[in-house]
Amino acid sequence: MTVDEVAKNTKKETRSQERRRKEVKARKDRPTPARRDQGRTNIVSRMIRPVVDYFSSTRAELQKVTWPTREETLRLSGIVLAVTAISAVVLGLIDYLYGELFRLGLSAPIIFVIFGVVLVVVVIGGAVMLRRTSGL
Repeated sequence: MTVDEVAKNTKKETRSQERRRKEVKARKDRPTPARRDQGRTNIVSRMIRPVVDYFSSTRAELQKVTWPTREETLRLSGIVLAVTAISAVVLGLIDYLYGELFRLGLSAPIIFVIFGVVLVVVVIGGAVMLRRTSGL
């Protein structure tokens, strides 16, 4: 095959591709059969159809789920309960300590000053240590 023949075949393919594209575009102008039927449905079916679709897709997704075994469920539930109990104790302790600090601060305002100074020193020291370790 010569270069001219290859160029002619390429042009023919390009022209046929253009024709196909034009045909596809022309076909998109008219509604598909599914779209044609949409205008004929009544208001009740148009309102109920999305709800039915939602529940059917939800059911399909739930069938794909790999559910944990009974042992896994019990183990993970135990972990959640333990972490919840520990968090409750820690937060209760923090609440108690801040309550006591506040009660002492109201009876002797110097406690607030001392606590404020300690807090500023800790924050500045933490910032300095963080800056040294990060290499900034």
